[in-house]
Amino acid sequence: MLSSALFTGVRVLQVLIAIPIIGMLGWFVDPYVDNNQTPPDGLLTLFIVSILACAWALVTLFQFHRYRSMSGPFIAVIDIGFVGAWIAGIYLNRGISDADCSNFSAPVGIRIGDNNYSAGDSWSASVNRPCAMFKASWILSIIECILFFATCLLSWTLYRSHRYDTRHAHKEYTGGRRSGSTSTYSSHRRHHRHARV
Repeated sequence: MLSSALFTGVRVLQVLIAIPIIGMLGWFVDPYVDNNQTPPDGLLTLFIVSILACAWALVTLFQFHRYRSMSGPFIAVIDIGFVGAWIAGIYLNRGISDADCSNFSAPVGIRIGDNNYSAGDSWSASVNRPCAMFKASWILSIIECILFFATCLLSWTLYRSHRYDTRHAHKEYTGGRRSGSTSTYSSHRRHHRHARV
């Protein structure tokens, strides 16, 4: 039960993280589409993987509990495939990891004796919006990669525990049925035969 709740929670988190990735990368892809150009490979890879991963997470979120007994290994294989796709997108965009997307400045003042020396007028911050958005998408993609690996393991664990529970529940059910109902039924039939004769 805990694994099932954990699987559902991680799937919801995957969808919630994929939505901003799709939005931010869509902002980058849109000018290329407007100019009828192909976006860079790294950008396009992360964008497509995030859309497919979000769709897959939604489908499995709503269908997993219905078909858990047969779909655990299938979900695990597809999830590990998404881990590989996320790794490819992260690797293609690895250059953004060293980018400095913001510039902060603060006033500096020194007092020597009766003289005040200052540099800079006030606090200021400037953020390069495209750089910050792309770096945020890249970092969120790393988180998605980890989460998809976690759901791969969870779906396999749930499948194995469901198979184990089903096997043992079946043995208990058939074992109890053979010993209890047969003797009760046969003694009940014998009682009715004697009453009629």
